[in-house]
Parts: sequence; structure tokens; C-alpha cells
Amino acid sequence: MTESVVSSYFTPRSAVERRRAPSLVDVSLDPVQRAAIDLPPERPLLVLGEAGHGKTTVLLHRVARIWRASGRSLRTAILVPTEGLVRLVQPLLRRLGVDVEVWTFDRFAEKQARQAFRRLPPESELTPPSVMRLKRSPALRPMLEEIASRGPGIIDDDADAPVRRSRSHVSRGDLQHLFGDRVLMEKVARAGALPAHVVEDILERTHIQFVLTTERELAHVTDRERLVAVDGRALDEGTATGHATTVDVEDYPVLFEIDRLRAERRGAKPTAPRSFDLIAIDEAQELAPLELALIGRSLVPGGSLVVSGDADQHTDETSTFLGWEAVMRELGVVDHATTTLEIGYRCPPEIVDLARAVRDGTTKAPVPIDVFEDDRSLADALGPAMAEVLERDPRTSIAVVCRHPLPARRLAAMLRASVPARVVFDGRFLPRGPVQVSIVSDVKGLEFDYVLVPDADARTWPDDAAARRAMYVAITRARHQVLLTCIGEPTPIVPRRGD
Repeated sequence: MTESVVSSYFTPRSAVERRRAPSLVDVSLDPVQRAAIDLPPERPLLVLGEAGHGKTTVLLHRVARIWRASGRSLRTAILVPTEGLVRLVQPLLRRLGVDVEVWTFDRFAEKQARQAFRRLPPESELTPPSVMRLKRSPALRPMLEEIASRGPGIIDDDADAPVRRSRSHVSRGDLQHLFGDRVLMEKVARAGALPAHVVEDILERTHIQFVLTTERELAHVTDRERLVAVDGRALDEGTATGHATTVDVEDYPVLFEIDRLRAERRGAKPTAPRSFDLIAIDEAQELAPLELALIGRSLVPGGSLVVSGDADQHTDETSTFLGWEAVMRELGVVDHATTTLEIGYRCPPEIVDLARAVRDGTTKAPVPIDVFEDDRSLADALGPAMAEVLERDPRTSIAVVCRHPLPARRLAAMLRASVPARVVFDGRFLPRGPVQVSIVSDVKGLEFDYVLVPDADARTWPDDAAARRAMYVAITRARHQVLLTCIGEPTPIVPRRGD
């Protein structure tokens, strides 16, 4: 590999950059950050700022300050959007003297629901995006009022079903009566401007989730070995009924809300989720209104709340962001302090300028997009160049960030011919070592020295708001350099030199 080939793609890090600590907590706090951290513990705090401006740093240091000042062990929940952030934040908090568990919202909601509502079936492995959009839509709320006005739902309206006593005001049958009702779902789709196919998708999903598993239907078979597939898996696994007798993670906030509404109608106390003295939420713009409401109900009266986020990094297309005042209102906060961070720490100026140009739709900060004939030629060119970077700078980190999983897997396989590369979809990122290939939604909140966006083509990244926000997130993961390449026509959302 010659010097010219490497330098045409990647620039070396300076000695200063190599010495810079990548940790979110080993930093010198500026006066604005310090003032936010030192607010009284009972004062709810909303921290806003662009990517790389230290929102998570402020959140972690404020949690540590409140924890240490309390003089006792606080029941604490730290909520982050991805498993990658869970693995990053947990050890950082311990270094700050705070030994608490960090969760994604999905795992937090599951713990809350299974403690409050007994006999819930297993959780499904994956909810279809169309179903997720409907179950997380603000337009669902009026339908919950309708369901709460009725008695607890009975699955299949089976009058002979055994009556199970429960202290809660909701049943799993309510989910069937809600999501299996075509009229109600059509109202949600219209009010939420959702595609027509969403109604059919959720009706089919609900039907499957409320049928018995094959094992339960064949419970009369005495030879249990006959109820296992030849490959050792459950009979339904990998089939159309693979989600039989399950709940979706999106159902947990719905159950809590129906319970609350029905309890109010009865003049009774709603089923309370487990309570926490301190709750901190990172990247709160990704949470749906019902999810925020569940978090708010989980905070003890007078407890400490820290919320951080950036509306321009709202990339989850199955949720609706209604603004920061709406976020705080759903959390049950009437009055709060807001700190907006103005100083960036992660990205060099040229990357900041590019990211803002993508976000705002301007032609400032144009950059080259290297166009290749196919994936193989891209991998043959960039794989050796990345290998050379790793050889010269072993402590550096390189991330290849695609928009979708399938191209990420395909490119990783090709890169391995010339450079160590691993696919990361489970949050298990390494601070250095092999090239890490992932997708935008999994790298939120993380940072790397080099970021390659290999699929910066017009089809993958069309000129719409969702693509601009996702590209903004991808670009701002880079501490040193971002490189954009594509197959075919380049994306129109990135200003290009010569355009």
C-alpha cells in the first residue's frame, strides 16, 4: 500500500488528537455545563444541544452529583436509546461513583409491566415497523379512552373463561379488544395519517398474538418429544405463528395507560409502576408520548429528573416528536430548568459545518463523495486504506455506518478480505481495534475517530427530513474525519464540491 493511496482517503490523526481522552466524563466542564449540574436536585432539568455538545456528559455528572449529595442509596433509573449506550454509560457512571443499572426504555418498560401485571406472556422478538408506528402513535390515545370505558377485556369474549382475580384495572384481553378492532384501528390510522396497510398489519399481528402456541394446542400429546421440531426449536419458531401468545414491547405503556384511565373512572387508585428517586433520560426525543408518561409515573413526587436530547437527532421513524414542552408535560413536569449547550467538543469545525449543512439543507461546506462501480470495488479500495490506518494508529477507531442492516452485512463480508471487520448490531462496540460496521440507529450517542458512510446514494438517502436527520447523526459520530462514498448517483442532501 502506497502513501498516496492511503492519504487520498484518510488523513492521519495529530499527536494532540491521539492524546485526547475519548471518555465522556474525563473532561473539563465549562461554566454553562457546571451551572446545570449544580442546580438543586429537586429541580427538573432539560439539557439541549447539537450533537457533540456535551449533553450526555452533563447528564452523567448531574446524576453523580445528586447521587453523592443525597447521603443515601437512591433508587435510580438511567434510560438510553441503544444497547451501545448502555455499555458505554454503565462503566462511566461507576467511575463517577454511581453504581446503578442503565437500561434501554424497552427493558425498563418490560420490568415495570411484568412487576405490575402478572401472567403476561413472553415478549415477541420483533414488532413490524408499521405496527410499531401505530402502537406508538399519539392518535391512539382517544381509543384507549374508549377501551377504558368498558369492563376489562376477555380474550375472544369467552364467557366460559375462568375469572382471574387481579388488583390491576387492565387485562391482556384489552389489547385484543383494542388492536383487534378494525373500526378503532381505522380511526387511529386516519387521525395519525398512517398508511392504509397499517390497519391490516396490526389486525393480522393481533390475531396471531392471541392464538395458542402449537405446544399448548397439542398439550394432550403425552409424548413431549413429538412437540419439538427436528432442529430442536419450538414448533412455531420461524413460522407464520411464531409470535403466538406474545406481547409486544410497545404494549407495556398501553397497558399502564388503560389501567390508569379505567381506575380514574372507577374512582380507584391506578396500578403503580415501581418508583424511582432519580430518573435520567438520554436522547428523549426518540420516546413516544405514552412511553414518556410511563417514565413520569415512575418518578416519586419530588424526585430528581434529568432529560437530554436534540430534536435534530430524532431518527426513529416509528415515534412522533411533538416538541420539548410536550415531552416535559408527558413526564408530568410543570416547571423545569432548560440548559442549551452552545459549545461543541467532539467534531472538528469542518465536520460541524457539513453536518449543519445537511441538517439545514444549505450548500455550505461542500465535500467530495467518492463514487464506485459496485460494492466490491468500494471494498477493494477502502479496505486496504483502513488497514493501513489501523497499522499506523493502533489506538484509533473506525466505524462504517450504513443506513440499513443488509448493506452493512454485505459490505462487512467484503471488507474482511483486507481488514479486520465486525458487524455490530447488539451494542457491543469496542473502543479500538477492528473496523466496526453498523447502522445509524445503533450508533446514536457514540463517537469514533473515523466514520465512513459507504451508502451515500440518492436512493438510500433521498431528500427528505428523515434522511437529513439520520445523515446528521452519522456524520456527527466522527471525532477526526468523515468519508462519504456511494454506488451510483450520490445523495442530494450532502453538498458536493463542483455542484
